[in-house]
Amino acid sequence: MTEILTTPCVDVVIPCYNYAKYLDYCVGTVLSQRDVNVRILILDDCSPDNTPEVGQRLAESDDRVTYSRNAENLGLVGTANRGVIEWATAPYTLLLSADDALTPGALARSTEVMERNPEIGMTYGMAIVVNEINGEYPAEDQEKFAFRKVSGKRFIERFCRNKNPVASPTALVRTSTQKKIGGYNPDFPHTCDVEMWMRFATQSDIGVVNAPQAYYRWHDNNMSSKYISQPMGDLREQFETCVYSCRVWGGHIAEFPIWIDEMRTRFASEAFWLAGIALQKKDKNGVEECLKFAINLRPDYWKLRSWWVYQVKRLLGPQRYAQIQLWSGRSNTQYQPFTHGAQFGWWPDTE
Repeated sequence: MTEILTTPCVDVVIPCYNYAKYLDYCVGTVLSQRDVNVRILILDDCSPDNTPEVGQRLAESDDRVTYSRNAENLGLVGTANRGVIEWATAPYTLLLSADDALTPGALARSTEVMERNPEIGMTYGMAIVVNEINGEYPAEDQEKFAFRKVSGKRFIERFCRNKNPVASPTALVRTSTQKKIGGYNPDFPHTCDVEMWMRFATQSDIGVVNAPQAYYRWHDNNMSSKYISQPMGDLREQFETCVYSCRVWGGHIAEFPIWIDEMRTRFASEAFWLAGIALQKKDKNGVEECLKFAINLRPDYWKLRSWWVYQVKRLLGPQRYAQIQLWSGRSNTQYQPFTHGAQFGWWPDTE
């Protein structure tokens, strides 16, 4: 391990749309980070609330903060690229949603890992799920912490076989690598972050900090919560993201197409399960969408147990099937991804 001789510099980009009520807390958790020099760019994507007032006040109160409002609404991807590609110049960059926040010492831990391991292009850690109450689940500043380095190949395999392992507000990247591989892809508005992390993984190793690095706010106004509440959530875009990453960035990883084929079976099975949930909710369009997606992934869909389970549910009818589920002690409810106060993020078992 190399010795850290200078204080690391981190540029933090904070896209904000209609999240003025969270800005003070979010920015405060960045400015209070120890052992790093930070700059903050608040990017207001034409918010209809009082984001200009709050952003300008924060900029006037601390010269490390800059506030800028887009001339027109660019969406998350366009706004993020304004920051990480056009503005960021420090060795490290963090893209932080205005409704999320950092835990004490988060940037010091991540930069320590990356300063000592130049082969690592991105480092992430654990996140604590919070709601509207700030400080409800306080995290201690862990100066001593465990970390692991995983190969980019292993990181991609983990995503393909188990879905996203990263909490977005914890992902600190090496700016030079970010500039090399380019900005976020507008073709994936709901999975642009995971596409970017997979892109990093095709170029470098990934660092993992086994400590709470951020607070991830899960509430009714999350862009992701609204999308996940749809019949298939972001299942289709997850699959398309992996196919794209394999084709454009992962050609040198021989196993990547194999992992994609495995995803076809797993995602088709999940889509049949979601079709059953949509059937129970009497959502005809949702049922058709899920079935079409699953059959497209697996033309031999009749070989899947999930297909026959769906057929049983269809023949019995939603009400009778629900009674059977109740009698058997099983649940068939919509997937709930986050619980307030819980911690999430993939910690590799071995290096």
